[in-house]
Amino acid sequence: MKWFWIILLIVVGIVAAVFAYEYLSYGIGHLPSWVPGNHPGKHGHERKRGYLCVLVAIVAFAGAGWLIYKERMSSSKPAAPQDAAAA
Repeated sequence: MKWFWIILLIVVGIVAAVFAYEYLSYGIGHLPSWVPGNHPGKHGHERKRGYLCVLVAIVAFAGAGWLIYKERMSSSKPAAPQDAAAA
């Protein structure tokens, strides 16, 4: 089940990075039609949305990395020694 969340966070990070690129590199009037915030004939950039998308991408990639780290650390732990007195 952890791998589902890892893949989901990576996909969210990629989508947010694409949106950040679109918002910060194209003007409001030249955004693709599939990107929210397209206002034909206007000038400027959607900086707030772009920076928010950058933040979301960083958090999503960091979360995926943390989950991968936890998964690898839990799978590489040696088995606990058996206590002879408890048996």
